Amino acid sequence: MEFITRIRKTDLARNTRQVIRAVQRGQTAVVESHGQPEAAIMDILDYRIVRAVMRYYARRSEIDPEIQVEDGLADEQVAAGVNAQARYNLVLAHYLVGAISLSRAAELLGLSWLDLRTRCLRLDVPLRTAPADLDEARADVEAAWAA
Repeated sequence: MEFITRIRKTDLARNTRQVIRAVQRGQTAVVESHGQPEAAIMDILDYRIVRAVMRYYARRSEIDPEIQVEDGLADEQVAAGVNAQARYNLVLAHYLVGAISLSRAAELLGLSWLDLRTRCLRLDVPLRTAPADLDEARADVEAAWAA
């Protein structure tokens, strides 16, 4: 389901606050000039997710061998990220390779499981719908109780 709003440049200038609020609620605003799209405005978390997923698939052959699936991802490794995008890159690469669950990814990114799941669905990020094993199921339950 796509939530795209088309807006003319002049309307964006007049209604910036409303457009930003709509973007923060999950819509993407496509800014047009003379009926031609010129730019897109999206929520910053959606932007970080899209960049991280694109980076993972563009460099999958480099990234996959570096990730030890059985080790998961420690809080300290995420905290060592130099900036927010680096943290998203690290966490989502571990999620996509199957080293951590969606609930663990959400926890590491400071999001609720539902928020991350909703964003992934909206952005067409592949979801694993069930834990891979009993340990992952236990980790999901622990993350849910901690939230």
